[in-house]
Amino acid sequence: MPFTDSKFSNTDNELANFAKALALPVRIAIIRTIIKNGNAITKENFYEIPFHHETINKHIAELRTLGIINASGYKGNIKYGIDEHLFEQMAYRFASLFQGVHSFTIT
Repeated sequence: MPFTDSKFSNTDNELANFAKALALPVRIAIIRTIIKNGNAITKENFYEIPFHHETINKHIAELRTLGIINASGYKGNIKYGIDEHLFEQMAYRFASLFQGVHSFTIT
C-alpha cells in the first residue's frame, strides 16, 4: 500500500512511492526485461532473470498491484507490459526534480 505523508505534496509522495516500488534489483530486472521485449512479454520470458520463479512471480504480482505492470489477454496467453503513461509521468517528475543540476535537462 502506498504511503502518503500529508506534510509533503502529492507529487513528492508519488515520486517516493514509485521509487520505493522499483527499489529492488529484481524489480528493475523485470522492468528492463519487459522493455527489452517491446513492452509485451509472457511470464515464461521473465524466467530468464536469474532469480527463483517464486521470487519473480511475487514481484510481478506486487508490481501489478501497484499499477506499474499491467496484464492483458486470457489464461494461458497473458502478456505483461509496463504502464507507459505512468513511466512517462514519473520520468518527467524526476527530471523536474533534478532540473537544478546544470548537466541535466528536460526535453
